[in-house]
Amino acid sequence: MQIEPGSDEERLALGKWIKAGQNLIVGGSAMGESYLDPNVKRPPEIAERAEVYVKLDHEMAEMLPHHKGKFRWDLEKYYRERFGPYLPKD
Repeated sequence: MQIEPGSDEERLALGKWIKAGQNLIVGGSAMGESYLDPNVKRPPEIAERAEVYVKLDHEMAEMLPHHKGKFRWDLEKYYRERFGPYLPKD
């Protein structure tokens, strides 16, 4: 399922992606290109969050193909300019 640019669904999906990636270090920072580097040791709770994020990142790239390959800072700026400074609540 693809999400239309500027829609409320885009706001929710992009907000979820931004929140999920906060405070994580994963290889590849462009949407759809993240991966887990096996050389990076993470505490178990961070490792689990990172695995969930990588899966979500790849799913979001399919749902938001107009953002695929864009970097986090570009997407955060896009989000702020289009939807405002606040991320959606869970």
